[in-house]
Amino acid sequence: MQKDIDSYEINKNTYAIINLENEATQVIEKGQEYLIPKKTFEVMEESCAYYGSSLEGRVQGTKMILGCNYKLPIIIEESNEIVFFPTNGTMNEKCSWIAVNHISKYEPYKGYTKVTFDDNKTLVLKISYSSFEMQLLRATRLQNLIKKRVND
Repeated sequence: MQKDIDSYEINKNTYAIINLENEATQVIEKGQEYLIPKKTFEVMEESCAYYGSSLEGRVQGTKMILGCNYKLPIIIEESNEIVFFPTNGTMNEKCSWIAVNHISKYEPYKGYTKVTFDDNKTLVLKISYSSFEMQLLRATRLQNLIKKRVND
C-alpha cells in the first residue's frame, strides 16, 4: 500500500527513490511505499542534510575517492553503509536512486533493467543493463573503499 507523505529521510530500509514525471517521488522501502510531492533531487538533498551534509558535498567526496565525474554514487550515511547510485546524471531531474545493500538480483528486461530487492519486490528501471551494472560496480567500489578506510 502506498502512503502520501510530505517529507522523507532515507534510512537503512530504503530501497529506491524513484523520479515520477509530475514532480513527485515514489519511495520504495522494505514493506512500504510512499508518494512524496517533491522532486527526487529535493528528497536526496534533504536526506543528505538530515545526516549532516549536502548532496553536492557527497558528490564532491565521491569524486575525490573514486576519481570519476559522472553518475556518481553517494554515501548518504556512513555508519549504516547507506550508499545509493543514480540512474542518470546526479543533477538530472529524471534521475532515480537505488540503494546498493538491498539488491538481490538484476537482469535485462525489454531494453531496461529489472531489479529484485531483498524481499522479492521487483522494479523495472529505465536504464540499460550495462549502465545499471556499471553504476552498481561503482557504488560497490565506493562502499568498499569507505569500509576499508574505517577499518584501517
